[in-house]
Amino acid sequence: MIATFKQWILPLVLAGLLTLLEVPACRGEVVVFDRVTTVQTAIHITVLTKGFWFARGGRLVDIYLDDNHLKRILTGADGYGYLKYTPQSPGLKKIRARSDADSGTGLLLVMDRSEKAIIIDLEGAFKNAVFSAEIRENGRKAVKTLSQEYKIIYLSRYVGQSLGRSWLQKENFPESVILRGQVPGIFNALKNRGVQLYAVIGSADVISEAAKYIENRYTFDESGNGKTVKDWDEIIELLKPAAPEAAPREKLINSLKNRAEGKKLDGWKAGKLGS
Repeated sequence: MIATFKQWILPLVLAGLLTLLEVPACRGEVVVFDRVTTVQTAIHITVLTKGFWFARGGRLVDIYLDDNHLKRILTGADGYGYLKYTPQSPGLKKIRARSDADSGTGLLLVMDRSEKAIIIDLEGAFKNAVFSAEIRENGRKAVKTLSQEYKIIYLSRYVGQSLGRSWLQKENFPESVILRGQVPGIFNALKNRGVQLYAVIGSADVISEAAKYIENRYTFDESGNGKTVKDWDEIIELLKPAAPEAAPREKLINSLKNRAEGKKLDGWKAGKLGS
């Protein structure tokens, strides 16, 4: 299992490093962390200012949301800065942070409380996609199909937001937030913000940790805690929205009768008025 993990994670890391090498060297960096919340539920937009290698605090940072300036904040000694924000409308919004010549971007997913989210564990769901173009294409089509009905939230336990996003963009997967951290903590925070966690797709470890929070749990690994699936097509079948129930025959008949009687009454009234 460890060997398999190293085999598939190495290409992701190398791809990310190559991407970074294409960017001109700079003296600093601003990191913006992706976040998820619901309409009218406050969230802390979080940034990190860094020097060449380490965190560099005490920097003024301008925060923008979809190019609208929100506020200028000052990062602490540890380099982290926070801005409390309460969204008023749903959607996938772009966060941009600028400090002098340095800038960074992230995403904020704001959901209606009626919307449902699917968590996709990058390392667990796409581990075979790194080596197989066919599996990668099937995965891409499946996630695009799911994104038409559900909100997609990516989870990364190892490669992180930057490398994960580079790979997703390169392979043309639907754009969305990438959350990183301890799995139970992420799920608990999302629940507290009113996010409906409908399903999770990932490694056996991730779906096991999600048992307390999510009923629909799917993995390509052998697992006794969730459902093992053979491919993405099976996941699409399992998560396909149920068709609306047809009206009972008696209810339909009564509706037609009432409609017919209403037309008769309207005709009688018209006759009376015309006489």
